[in-house]
Amino acid sequence: MPRPRLPERRRLLLAAARDLALAQGWPSTTIAQIAARAGVGKGAVYLEFPDRHALLDAVLTAAMHDLTSAVHRRCLDHPGLLDLPAVYRIGLEELLAEPLLRALHLGDGDVLGEHVREVGPVRYRARMDWLGQYIADLQDAGVLARDVDRDVLGRVLGMFTLGLLSAPTALGRITDEELRESVALFAQLVGRGLAPAQQADPEAARAAQLALLDRLTDQLRTQEQP
Repeated sequence: MPRPRLPERRRLLLAAARDLALAQGWPSTTIAQIAARAGVGKGAVYLEFPDRHALLDAVLTAAMHDLTSAVHRRCLDHPGLLDLPAVYRIGLEELLAEPLLRALHLGDGDVLGEHVREVGPVRYRARMDWLGQYIADLQDAGVLARDVDRDVLGRVLGMFTLGLLSAPTALGRITDEELRESVALFAQLVGRGLAPAQQADPEAARAAQLALLDRLTDQLRTQEQP
């Protein structure tokens, strides 16, 4: 009969692994260090996770879940039209605030090691598929011009996101305020350039965004299953 899991053990291990990855990089982090920081025995780690790879994947999944929840809350509180510029600004601001996800998007091996190259691309392709569907839903809601190719727009948004995250390395230190200002201006340019001639449907736009977040949350919940 399997040994029952301590209710807090998994949470403590995830927190310890996250802290150590940020402090010294995942390549330098050992299972023994994680166990010691979490206050459990080394063997207890393997009762929750089969190996280091699975543990880091769970840390990143939890970070993405927290980010999605934060975006969801901000979208629910957002007044007026919840269009693509507003959602993009909210999402990127939350991404900028999460250092592990920034490292993942940049393929930063110093922080995440080989994990950034080993993690399967299936879940990220699925998210891009959802982004394409979301863009189509916004076109149906009258928020985006219908003649915009949603695949091209998805690539443009992805390219800008990676460029923005890489900016401190290429251009030197950039403050959080400067990053937020850059995101806000880009979002405004996207909104003005892709605005349709007809009146937008605010309720349909909000429903499209919340549906996208619900799909992502469902996927993350599946990944979080031990």
